[in-house]
Amino acid sequence: MTNDDRFRLDRIPATEDDWRDAVDGVLKGRPFEKVLVNQTAGGLDIQPLYAPASTEPILPVDPHRVAYGWDIRQRHEATSPSACQAAVLDDLEHGVTSIELGTPATAWGLGELRDALEGVLLDIAPVVLAPHTDLGSARALVDLLDERGDALTSRCWLGLDPIGAYARSHSVGAVDQVAEFAVSIADTHPNVVACTIDTTRYVDAGADEVQEIAWMLATGVAMLRSLEVAGLPVERAAATIGFRVAADADQFLTIARLRAARSLWGSVLAACGVDTRPSRFHAVTSPAMFSRRDAAVNMLRSTSAAFGAGVGGADSVTVLPFDGSDSTLARRNARNIHHLLIEESGVNRLVDPAAGSGFVESLTDRLCEAAWSTFQQVEADGGMVVALESGAVETAIDAAWSARLERLATRKESVTGVSEFPDDAPGAVIPELVGGFPVRRPAAPFEALRDAADRTRSTGGSPAVHLAALGSLADHTARSTWITNFLAVGGLDAIGGDADGAASAADAVAAFEQVGASVVVLCSSDPVYAELAAPAATALKAAGADFVALAGHPGERRDELAAAGVDAFFHVGVDVLAALTDLHERLGVR
Repeated sequence: MTNDDRFRLDRIPATEDDWRDAVDGVLKGRPFEKVLVNQTAGGLDIQPLYAPASTEPILPVDPHRVAYGWDIRQRHEATSPSACQAAVLDDLEHGVTSIELGTPATAWGLGELRDALEGVLLDIAPVVLAPHTDLGSARALVDLLDERGDALTSRCWLGLDPIGAYARSHSVGAVDQVAEFAVSIADTHPNVVACTIDTTRYVDAGADEVQEIAWMLATGVAMLRSLEVAGLPVERAAATIGFRVAADADQFLTIARLRAARSLWGSVLAACGVDTRPSRFHAVTSPAMFSRRDAAVNMLRSTSAAFGAGVGGADSVTVLPFDGSDSTLARRNARNIHHLLIEESGVNRLVDPAAGSGFVESLTDRLCEAAWSTFQQVEADGGMVVALESGAVETAIDAAWSARLERLATRKESVTGVSEFPDDAPGAVIPELVGGFPVRRPAAPFEALRDAADRTRSTGGSPAVHLAALGSLADHTARSTWITNFLAVGGLDAIGGDADGAASAADAVAAFEQVGASVVVLCSSDPVYAELAAPAATALKAAGADFVALAGHPGERRDELAAAGVDAFFHVGVDVLAALTDLHERLGVR
């Protein structure tokens, strides 16, 4: 083969079967599905290789989105109209294109909204109320549009979400009243989105991607029915609904979720006899993915989430502050993530950059199938309101979270800076949402362990584990390093493992007696373990060690080592949370 030929892959015939044969040779009998096939939280398989795919457009895209990229939407939680006004104007002057007002603004009247939005051009920079059920604040925003003369042009969102309110307060709002109000302003405010379908609280509570989309569809259909009963034709009803969905650090899944959600809602509209039209999808970075410790990593998570939302076709994106604050720095960082992606990375230069990707197209298709099936089951069981009030939604979320927690505990799913590569950076204040469904952060169980270890240190305790290194530094350094990081996930200190280790069981006991720790972990290579692990464990137990563990998988020697005094084996795939919780109890960490 010439040098030129090496770069002509088309001259080398290869099929999927050829590739599979080559992979099987490398795996040497290990099962392909177990080693190389992963799964999403919703149970969708992720293959290691996909062929290019042909595609059809998911849905028509809003011309504004094509021309300018997605709407850069900043959320504000200011406690007073004056503070809100200053922060909003600062954001708008630095590239934000729309504003989302959270609490307490969702309960403000006309006077407060007027003060908070003074200087804001509502026909250019839409204002969006976060999901709520307060008809008074919705009327106030409509009145402000009338007062400003922006009724016909403004693209504001009123945020009325009576069904999704159950996730925020365990109570469904007045759906009929919301529908009647939406109908009353439909002609006079044709571009205003009266009703919001918010699924973010489901995701924050632990729902998987299939559940989120299915419940989004079921809620959207319920609102369409209510609006139609209230007197609004289904085509006009569709125009008054907007969707608020979650985006997280799994960028490919976020892309597929947005594409699938847009496609399936188009199918719903088609089934209702509505010509396919651009739908309004607003993506919000999920606070559940944030970590308190090593909070700076949240900026990276937010960037990945925003990228996924943009590529997936979101019309607007909100990047939440990385540290949970409403500070100038946090807001600047959030909006600059948008600018980086749009202006520097050029993510918006293509309408659907993921189109034709075998992976993304396959994931989108299978997500569509699974979500549609779940949606149909919800409808057959009585619809979304029944599913919420019967407890079926919470039960399903709890099951999904339990399955995910198992993946987190065994580190099949990692949280960078927390469950992997832990850092001692101070914790950020991540506000917990009050009422309704809980916010379940994957980082939280690990952070609780770290917090307990810190409390123990603050009262004079020493949550430390002795590393009984065996053999030379070259023999034990790999596992010493691994177990040091393993212990650090729980805030535990590792003593030893930074020099040549013991050459005999007696040497191991001598090192142990100098440290005085009650918990010991043996660290070395498999050949050294074969010679020294069993006698060292026996000797350490005799010398007073309360608990002896071994870093690494025991293989066929598990029973032998256990009989010699090894109480536990720490290796890849072990339940990290359970193991560290047990060590905390043994060390008196509270």
